[in-house]
Amino acid sequence: MKMEIYCKQKHLLNLAIHHAKALSVDSKDAVISIKRLPPQFTQKGLIEYPRTLGKRVYMDIYIKMDDEKEITLAHEMMHVKQVLIDGVIDENEAYLYEKTYEMP
Repeated sequence: MKMEIYCKQKHLLNLAIHHAKALSVDSKDAVISIKRLPPQFTQKGLIEYPRTLGKRVYMDIYIKMDDEKEITLAHEMMHVKQVLIDGVIDENEAYLYEKTYEMP
């Protein structure tokens, strides 16, 4: 089964699909939902602890809808890869990816 990505904002949805392909996780059996981060949170983005039902992994990503939302999405998509590949979150790798990825 292929990855499914859901987001109400078409631009962020297309970017998430781009990142999933660039990070070679688009073929993983996962469902990713991208949502607006509530305003009371101070960070730019977060990924909730993944839930696994059968072989399928479900993850919610929350993004602050500001002028850095594309960079934040790149960072959080690296965390999606990390969770799906080995389950270990590495902030340094995510920061490096967000600084070096090229917008499509």
